[in-house]
Amino acid sequence: MSGHEATPDVAAFLRALGKRVRVLRIWHDMTQEQVAETAGISRSFISVIEQGTHGVDVVRLVRLAAVFGLSLVELLDGTGADVALRPEQDEGLPS
Repeated sequence: MSGHEATPDVAAFLRALGKRVRVLRIWHDMTQEQVAETAGISRSFISVIEQGTHGVDVVRLVRLAAVFGLSLVELLDGTGADVALRPEQDEGLPS
């Protein structure tokens, strides 16, 4: 494993975080562009976060949490992402 690959536990966490961010974005009826602009993050990095393939620094996580009206802890542990999606919104979400 190279220094840039995540361990299995970290990889699973990043995938879960990515799905959580996507669910929250959809729940708030926002595009990636809108989240990016509000959080001061590039749209392409929002996409990377949602894919769950790369780590995210704390500053960006705090900004994302604020966009969705959550604390950092709520964003990270999922307690703030307990939202129900309509079936059409759930299409394409990573499992």
